[in-house]
Amino acid sequence: MAMPLSWKIGAVVASLIVAVLAWDGLSQYLAARHADEIMRDSARIAALDAQQAKDRAQQYQAQLAADLKQQREDMSNMHQEVIEQAQQYQAQQAIRLNQQRQEELRVQATYRLDRNQHCDGGIVINHNGSSFTQAVGKDGQPIPCKGDTATEPLR
Repeated sequence: MAMPLSWKIGAVVASLIVAVLAWDGLSQYLAARHADEIMRDSARIAALDAQQAKDRAQQYQAQLAADLKQQREDMSNMHQEVIEQAQQYQAQQAIRLNQQRQEELRVQATYRLDRNQHCDGGIVINHNGSSFTQAVGKDGQPIPCKGDTATEPLR
């Protein structure tokens, strides 16, 4: 039995509508799937970027910690050097002061009358056995004294 032409046209139009609807549904499905892929890719890229940023932040923090540790060590070493230099300076200063005191004592000893000398009338008198003489300075004048100390070096 042959189909009337209107039925044939109706079938073709219905087929076209079904094809258009199928094509539209397929297009929407593919577009949604493509959008999902883009979203997943974007999420994966964002997660990768976040991990890289976290890694860079941890690396930066580790570098800062290492730099701070090095600065502390450098500061400690410098502090130790300053302490050692100060101790060395103090030791040298003590040696210099001791040498200065020794020199002062040596110089003072040259002013002190020895057992063969005494101060009589403000003048140093040398006695050797039963003889007594005035001690004279570089200028040939008698050396003045007070107590057991002369006013200029005797030796």
